[in-house]
Amino acid sequence: MLVTKRLLSSLAAIFILSVVSAQEFSSFNKEDLKKDENYGWFNFVQLTGYKGGHMVEGEGPDLLKDGFWGAGIRVGTQSTGRKEWQRIHGYPYYGLGVSYLDLGGTIIDSLLGKPASFYFFYGEPIVTFGKFRLNADVEVGIAGDFVPYDAETNPYQTYIGAKSNLHFNLSFQLYYMMTNRMDLAMGLSFMHFSNGRSFTPQRGINLVGLNLSAAYHYNPVKNFTKYENPNYQPAVRPTFIEQEKSAFRPKHEFIMMGSIGSMQESPGNSKDEFGQIDTTGARGPRFFTSSITAEYAFQFARKLKAVGGLDMFYDGSVESYYDDLLPQETTFSDKSFYGAHIGFHYLIERISFMFNYGRYIYKPFEQRGTWFMRAGGRIGISEHVDIHIALKTRNGGKADWIEWGLAYKI
Repeated sequence: MLVTKRLLSSLAAIFILSVVSAQEFSSFNKEDLKKDENYGWFNFVQLTGYKGGHMVEGEGPDLLKDGFWGAGIRVGTQSTGRKEWQRIHGYPYYGLGVSYLDLGGTIIDSLLGKPASFYFFYGEPIVTFGKFRLNADVEVGIAGDFVPYDAETNPYQTYIGAKSNLHFNLSFQLYYMMTNRMDLAMGLSFMHFSNGRSFTPQRGINLVGLNLSAAYHYNPVKNFTKYENPNYQPAVRPTFIEQEKSAFRPKHEFIMMGSIGSMQESPGNSKDEFGQIDTTGARGPRFFTSSITAEYAFQFARKLKAVGGLDMFYDGSVESYYDDLLPQETTFSDKSFYGAHIGFHYLIERISFMFNYGRYIYKPFEQRGTWFMRAGGRIGISEHVDIHIALKTRNGGKADWIEWGLAYKI
């Protein structure tokens, strides 16, 4: 549990530092007080309410019928276009936020808990027309205060196995600029909470609902400028910088990625040393996992790469899949399987969001289906090396394990 929290916290910190380091802020000097410049920070506070339903049915009749509601507050910065990547992405915004969710009635409170989340968010406009703009944004962080599965005290909680889990939210919002300081927005949110089978059971919690929000824009250098030049009022919204973009050249890459991880087998899915399935309801043992990929990538647009490659997977938990072998008799090759994938990367400065669709080429067992997906991100720490964090799934969207690794680009 503590390891998972530290890894997710480190990931959030890396995201924040990567984005902040790409910004340019005005200095607090009198000579910078010019009305035709973007002076200061263009910040905003946003309050959001959520109402919707669960995308997975409950175990009992009408268990999740009351849906969910929630509220959140975010503090963010609107970019100005000082950096080319900001202009490429239509002047995005980013920052930190917290949210609180009630997942249902009294029974659900005791079964699942009332999670609170802390996250980093990033958003950019899809289209702008007049005072309206349609935005897409994503939140990634950690959510706590879940009530985890326990074979004795909470045996019917088959959704999520940890107190702290990944928070992910994809939202589409239509904004209207009411005044120079105020925006109103409404839209649709898709929320997901999981730990990637680091702890089981792991069905995940998936929510879809409407969101309604108000954003207040401000520039925190106002008090400083008041003493230096009482007649100057710094703008609360930026004047977007428009400059010609550098010439784009398509790029070819060969990428090697290696990752490790661990997963916990679900209750009732593991065998003991005598080949007997565990029937106590206790969570299964923890197993080592690994992924190695070799892929070709072609960056055909400023924001997009197409990728294709080969995969080698290792999962110690498949030792329980064999009827003719005891777990301790299985070998490395019995627990290894191979695949091929295609996909794309969406590029934001040194950060890339990735998605792969893959098919298994060879698998010495029937379980896990015939196809898999990989979704996650990479963060560039040098010209040739990326940190890789992704979720590998099995036979669709079911979590298999989390990949923690490095990717080397040639």
